[in-house]
Parts: sequence; C-alpha cells; structure tokens
Amino acid sequence: MLVAAPRFRLGWRAILLALAAALSPHASLAQGGTTTDIITGTVTGPDSQPLAGATVQATSRETQISLERTTDARGRFTIVFADGGGRYDLLVRYIGFAPARVSVVRRGDEDRLETTVQLGLASVPLDAVTVSAQRGSRAAAPSGPGSLGQNLSPDQIIGLPIDATDLNTVATLAPGVVGLAATDSTSAQFSVGGLRPSANNVTLDGMSFGSGGVPQDAVRSTRIITNTYDVARGQFSGGLLAASTRRGTNIPQGSFTYTMRDRSLAWGTLTRSPFGQGMTQNQVGGGFGGPIVQNRLFLFGALEGRWRSQALPSLMSADPITLGRLGVSPDSAARFRSLAGATGIAGTLPGLPDDRATSNTFALLRLDWQLSDYHSLTVRFDGQWSTQEPSHLNPLALPATGARRSERAGGVMASLTSFVGGAVINEFRAYLSADHKDGSAFLRVPVARVDVTSPLAGGLDGIATLAFGGNGSMPQRVDDHGLEVSDELSRLSRGGTHRPKLGLYVNRTRVDDSRVPDQFGTFSYPSLAALAADSPASFTRTLAPLALAGTLWSGAVYAGDTWHPRSGLHLTYGVRVETTHFGDAPLANSAVESLFGLRTDRLPGEVHVSPRLGFDWQFGSGSTTRHAWGIRGGLGEFRSPPPSFLYSLALGAPGLANAAAQLVCVGAAVPRPDWAAYAANPAAIPTNCADTTAAAPPPQPDVIVFDPTFKAPRTWRGSVGVQLHPFGAYTLSVDATYARGMSQYGFQDLNLVQTPRFTLPDEAGRPVYVPPDSIVSASGTVSATASRLHPAFGNVFLIGSDLQADTRQLTIELRRGSAHGAGFRLAYTLTRARDQSSFSCCAASHGFADPTTAGDPSLRAWATSDYERRHALLATATLAIGDAVELGVIGRLLSGLPFTPLVGSDINGDGARNDRAFLFDPATATDTAVANGMRALLASVPGAVRRCLVNQLGHIAGRNACNGPWQPTFDLQLNWRPDWFGSDRRLTLSVLSVNLLGGIDAWLHGPANLSGWGIAAVPDPVLLYVRGFDPATDRFHYVVNGHFGATNGANQGITVPFQVAFQANLTIGADRPH
Repeated sequence: MLVAAPRFRLGWRAILLALAAALSPHASLAQGGTTTDIITGTVTGPDSQPLAGATVQATSRETQISLERTTDARGRFTIVFADGGGRYDLLVRYIGFAPARVSVVRRGDEDRLETTVQLGLASVPLDAVTVSAQRGSRAAAPSGPGSLGQNLSPDQIIGLPIDATDLNTVATLAPGVVGLAATDSTSAQFSVGGLRPSANNVTLDGMSFGSGGVPQDAVRSTRIITNTYDVARGQFSGGLLAASTRRGTNIPQGSFTYTMRDRSLAWGTLTRSPFGQGMTQNQVGGGFGGPIVQNRLFLFGALEGRWRSQALPSLMSADPITLGRLGVSPDSAARFRSLAGATGIAGTLPGLPDDRATSNTFALLRLDWQLSDYHSLTVRFDGQWSTQEPSHLNPLALPATGARRSERAGGVMASLTSFVGGAVINEFRAYLSADHKDGSAFLRVPVARVDVTSPLAGGLDGIATLAFGGNGSMPQRVDDHGLEVSDELSRLSRGGTHRPKLGLYVNRTRVDDSRVPDQFGTFSYPSLAALAADSPASFTRTLAPLALAGTLWSGAVYAGDTWHPRSGLHLTYGVRVETTHFGDAPLANSAVESLFGLRTDRLPGEVHVSPRLGFDWQFGSGSTTRHAWGIRGGLGEFRSPPPSFLYSLALGAPGLANAAAQLVCVGAAVPRPDWAAYAANPAAIPTNCADTTAAAPPPQPDVIVFDPTFKAPRTWRGSVGVQLHPFGAYTLSVDATYARGMSQYGFQDLNLVQTPRFTLPDEAGRPVYVPPDSIVSASGTVSATASRLHPAFGNVFLIGSDLQADTRQLTIELRRGSAHGAGFRLAYTLTRARDQSSFSCCAASHGFADPTTAGDPSLRAWATSDYERRHALLATATLAIGDAVELGVIGRLLSGLPFTPLVGSDINGDGARNDRAFLFDPATATDTAVANGMRALLASVPGAVRRCLVNQLGHIAGRNACNGPWQPTFDLQLNWRPDWFGSDRRLTLSVLSVNLLGGIDAWLHGPANLSGWGIAAVPDPVLLYVRGFDPATDRFHYVVNGHFGATNGANQGITVPFQVAFQANLTIGADRPH
C-alpha cells in the first residue's frame, strides 16, 4: 500500500491550496474553534441609525484581556477572543455621546455573541443583554443547533461526589450515558445510546486526548455531547467529550485540591478480608497561572499526584464468607492451594506486598501569547505517568499469577488563532503525542486453570475456575505515536445571518502494539482430581507473535454554514468528507491468497461523504434573553476512525512461519506439565503437542486479514426535541433520538468448515463442526483443530464491517438553575439498543467470540446490546444552605445488565468459549442429574432470572435474553466554605460518601443478607459446565452451575463498603465559587 501514499499526499496538497485561496480577503469560510468566541453587533445613535467609527472595547471577565475595534460604515463590529471564557464587558464610545457599557454572555450552543448597542446622551449602566448562559457553560465550546449535551464547570464538578480527574467518569453526569467502571486491567469508559465505547472520542482543547486523565485543577470546562450536527466535529460515531484547559490571565490565580480516603473509615463491610476493606487513597494537586507580560504573555501550570492502596484480594486471602459468595467451599479452596503448591510453582512471591499499589501523576503546562489584537498563540504540554502492582490478578487465583504494568504518555499542542481582514477567522491546531504501555507477568510460566465443583445449599453445585501459575494476558506492549493537525476558516456574512466555514483535519498514528494473549500457554484441568493426577484436559498456546509497526492515516475536509434566517431560528448544515489510509501493509502470503482469495498485504482505504443538518427554533414573547419554548433536532451521519488495534492485529498475523501460530492440544496429545522446568527456563514450555498419537497436530499459524470492502464505523442519527420553560427558573426538555449503526466491525473465521460434522439431538439440533471421535469422552474437551477447513492454518479471521446496530432513545429532563449555584437536574432515559456484536477491543479471538452463538458462528443475529440499560434515572443536585454550606447529590437508578446463559467451554468446535446454553426442561431432560439441577436452580434464582429461563426452556438461550437486578447508587458531598482570616470563603472543606447505599443496605439487612445496593451487580452467566461426551449418542454430559444468575459474587467477589472521604479545595486570586 505504500505505492498509494503519493496519491494521498497529492490530494492533501490540493486541499491545502484550496484553503490558502480561502484566506483571501473575499474568503467566506471558517470556524472559530473549540473555545473561540466571536462578538459581533451594531452600534447605533439615539435615532437608531448606525454609527461608523465608534470604538468598541471588549474585556474578558475571566482573563481581563481587552481587545478593541472600530465600527464600519454600517455600524458593525466583530471582535474575536481565543479562549476568552464566554463572558465579556463591552465599553462603547463615540464623540458627542455618553459611553455605553453592556455585558454579553454566551449560551452553550451559540456560535457567536450578538448585541446591538444604542448610544444616548446619558450614561448607560452595566446591563446583561442579548444572550444568557447556564451555569457552567461559559467556557464550553458551542456545539451548534440541534445539539444535545451538558456543560460542566470545575465549580460544579468539585461540588459533587465524583472523580473529577477522569474525564470518562465525568461523562456519566450526562443523561443517556452509561459508565463502565475501571478495573485493575482496564480504564473507565462510557457508552452513549448502547453503542460501543470505541465509538466515542475525548478531546482536550479541541484535539483528541486518548488517555482521558488531566489534573482536575487544570480543567476549565467539560462538555458531554451526545448529539451534534456541526460538521466541524468529527472522529466519533457515539458520543463526544470535549474539555478545555485553564489558561493564565492578567490576574494571578489558581486552585489547589487535596482528597483523602482511608479504608479504616469504612462501614457495612461484608468481610474483614481484602475482598471488603475498601481503599486508601491520597490525591493532591494544584494549578496556578498569571501574566508574564500584562495583556500579552501568560503561563499556567498544574500538577497532580494520586496514590492508591487496596488490600490484595486473592485465593490466599479469601475467607469462608467470600468463598461462599463465589461458589467455592473452603475445603475445595484449601485442597487447590495444596495441590498447586505441590507442583513447585509459587503461590506468592517474596516481597510481594499485601496491598495493590497504584500511582498516577498528571501534569500540564500552558503558554498563551497574545501576539496582537488579531493573532493569539497557545502552546500546551501534557503528560501522565502511572504504575500498578500487582495488576491483572483474578481474585480466584493465587497472588503469583499477577502482573505489573506501567504507562507513560504525553504530548505538545500548538494553536494559532488569527482574525484576518476584519471578517475572516483562521484557527490552526497541531498536537504531537506519544503513549507507551508495558505489562509483564510475575512468572513466565503457563497458566493452570482448574474447574472446582463445590456443594451449595438446596442440593446445587457451584462451579468456579481457580488459577495458579502465570498470567494469560501478559506480556503486553503499546508504543504509539500520533500527530494531529487541523485548520479551520470562517467568516461572518455582511449582515451576520450566515457564517460559512471550511476545515481540514489530518491524523497520523504510528502503532507498534503487542497484546496477544496466552503467549506462555494454558493448561486446563476439569477437576481437582485431574490436578492431583497432573492430567490436564487441554493445553493451548499462542506462539511467536509477530510485532510490526504501521501507520494509520485519517483525514477530513468539511464545509458548512450556520444560518440565522430570522430571530429565534438557527440552522447548521454542511458536508464532511472523510478518508482512511493505511501507510504500511503486512507481509504477503501467497498460500492465503490461493486458499481464501485474500491478500494479506493489501489493506483497504476509504473515502466517505457525511451530510448533516441541525436546527434550533425558539418561540415566545420575543425576549432577547429567554424564550418560552423551542424545538431542536437534526439528521446526519457520524464516522469513527477504524480502531488502531485492528491494524496491529493484521500486521502481526499474516499466517507466515515467523508470525503468530496457535497450538491446541487435547486428550492424549496434551504435554505432561513439567512445572519445575518451566520455572527454570521459559524456553522449556511446550511448542508442540505430545507425540503420543499420529494425530498430534503441529502449531498452526493464524491469519488476520481485512475484508477488501472494510469501512470505518459510522452512525446515521436523527433527533427531535422540545424545550419548555414552564415556570420560574425551571426547564423541561423532551428529546427523542434514533441511531442506526452501520459498518460496525466484527470477525469471521474463514477456516471453519462450513458443513457441521454432526448435530446434538438433545439440544435442538445444535451443529458441531468437529467429528465425534475427536472429542475427549472423559472430559468433553473439544479441539478446534479438527474443524479447520485447511489444516495448515489455525484461525483465519476476516475483519469485516458488515455488522449493524440500532438504538432508540427517549430522554425527559427537568432542571433548575440559580445564580447562587443552587440547582438540580432530574433525567429519565428510556433506551432500546440492539446490535449484532458489542465487541470493542482488543483481541481477535475475543471479537469472534463476543456475539455468542447458538451453533453457527457465521449467523449475524440481532440482540440486545451489552451496553443497554433499558431504564436509567439520573439525579444531580447542588443545594445551597446559606452562604457557607452546600450539599451535592448524585443519584442513579439503572435497570439490570443484560446477560446470556452460557456453556463453560467450547462445544461447537469453532474454538471459542461462547456457546449459548441449551435450557433443559426438568420435565423432559433425559439426563437425571441435569433435570434435578435445573429444577433446583429454578427454585432458587431471583424472579427475573427464573422468568428468563422458564420462557426459554427447551431452546438454546438467546443472546442477552436475561437481565440482572436493578442497580441503585446514591452519594452525597457536604461542602463548607468557612470565612477564615478574611479569605472570602475561598477555602472549601468537603465530606463525601462513597457507596452510601451499600452502608444503608448493610444497616437494614445485615452483612449476611445484602441486597446489592450501590454496587454493580453482574450475574454469573455460566449455566452449564461440560463433564464428558458420549460419542455413541452424540450427547455432552453437563452439570448445572448452581451459582448461575447469582450476583453475590459480582465484581469477582469484591464488595465496596460505605466509606467517608475528605476533600479540601483552595481558590487563590479569583472570585470565590458561588
């Protein structure tokens, strides 16, 4: 594909020439950027006639920087502020008339500030006119007519019980946004409208910001956008989180914050073991800035550190109560530890701490230079450093299976805003970034996974998988570098009714990733007895993963207009042309081309056109500051760039001898473990199956190849809404959104035989793609080797874009604001989200397995999205109690997570552990043990789960056909601003709760009978475990998991107790927060 690069570069040269032409005095296009404010209007005399030559001086309230213009022959003026803050005081002077003073304040979605100033013979007092702003919106970027979202200022966020450092967590304060909590191996994410998290984009100062971590004292504003029709906004098909940073001003100012949580201040703990102790965390940071040269040169810097310590949950530290919640008897756990120790593999390591330690450091430095009244330059440096040890540790594993991970990321951004020819605005931005992640296992040995069956109450058996040895997720390495450039032009028409714009965007990402799982291999044991006999049922390993670097190019040009045809009516429309290009290609493989008709060395590029139209129409009494009601909406297409990890997967698996290969050994072909040899030398780990049978398969190279028709993910989205002001300061809005996800990425295995070898008569004729005699009768273990269409290869995964998604969403919101900071927001969102796969990242095998299957994995079935929360109620409030005390509240009520009844291992022979369970009817099941197990399970599971099972008896379970329990959360933060030492209440002392409902749950019901309030309740999805296979009758032997549907083991058994945290925030130099 390198030969295509010159054509790509030539195309961008042409675009740049077009932009240069647009810079001429007659240019009529551009956009002021993410936080660029345009103040425009007319100055008239007492007779309402325009005044030419009047002097208009605008002063930013936030920065105290002043810019000055003179009105033209029509009395018109335009002033451009780069990062001015959205609130301005205007002083208008003209010889023979008294000066006039007015203020203008930007509302969140205005693309310009318009005002008319009439000079008189008497002094005109300061008066807020034209546009009113909601609290917190003053520095947020306008997102255009028809947009939906929420603006949040630092004052608002710091008054609420939420982690303000993580922008992904802050995004959950918007209605319709579902938060996905961070784990010890993943960062926090969010989903908009049930779409994949990879469909979102996070920007900082208008440029992509992948890490999402920034010092909270450096954040100036945050806007969560769930709908926008501005063609200038791209690189997402889900939601957009746009944040901006603080800058230095003419007034030296800043803020400093300290937050403390201590696990000794915890109540309602279910257990005193590490599974229920909470965490200790200290977080300290601050930001400060001011002028280097008044009105010209400014500096702002921020630094934040966070140190977290949490008692390490593992099988070594689990007490009997915790084990019972996880479906493991203490005797079984003790025997497992004894047998694991007998292998010679350490269960723990010398010097390994009893706590999991996590440290994060965030830094930001920003320089702003007002070159002249017409040009402004910004340079920003950002960085973050983080470590965690132990990491990636399953609580049902021994501590030595953990790992350590670290990350270093940062970048430098430059922005130049220019006002040319009295009407044209040009804004150029560039961001150079790097991200380096490392992860390594404590032990470089295979993982040993053991299925352990333990008796439960009611005659049921609980089944859990325990582990010792190494870590199947490690090693990992990410070394990515990015360069993002954008340029945008806009111009107001002579009458101010039109604002056309033209923009260019280019992103170059250099990816060098290696995240291949199972590099040291996995031994699987079906029982403790098999472990005692050192007789694993299977051994798998990914061999020789190939790590190649590559370059991904994304680009766009767009043209649009914002039109104000009449008072109260605002339209935005335009078109966005986007492209993707892969700068490097994997190695060629002629065998793959011959057998499958695909070229591994050719990666598909794309050019796509996306139109958009949005409107906002306000009606009412004609007031210039507030309308009685309005409607908004729009229609458009939104496109995300292809995730870079897809590119890395294709680079690393071209199917050659020196690339990734899959080793699968079952039955007699499983090598006998030699743990001492593995510990002494990782090179001793098997690279072939045991040579005990003629059928012992050699390692098979994997292939990951793009479909030639692959396209980037995109979404067609339409919305319509009504906003009312029924009384006082209350606002009621009703918004309906429909989104159709197109070209969603997914995986197909082209090397799976197309005709089943046999079917399962007891399971509605479920197809199986391996012959019966290849299945190990004693354990029911299936090897995908026998299902290969061409035995020379393992999995041949085709990265396609033929999947779709469908979302219908209705949000009803009531909110109230106050100039003194008091206010509340209550929103209900009804979501119906369906898709054909919810896979987001990162391994091809996970993407293939994600949709789950009833037998034929090539079928693209529709089902409820993993990220749907059918009903969501969100309440946030800030209640002022006098001048000194304020109460912040966040409450949520979400309907249960959808989940799928599964089989614990592969049974159809496609190599993925994603087979949906057949729901045996106790009245007709031929296996007595299964019938008794199902009967006992139906008598014990919660009502909603029981109904899900009963409705599907005699059928293979549907994907996400069951739902867990509703999830309520509620937390408070009490803020006190004492008037100490004449500080004008600049110091805020806060006490906040963490999982308050969990404490109430324990107080009302007792630790032994918790209802699961306040924590994410993820039900156990595994219904059946395989215990053998009868080749004579083509039937698998199952045991019913008595722990199915249970939520008492949610979050891997870790409970979050009720904790009290403390926070102090000191503001220096600026007005105290209200």
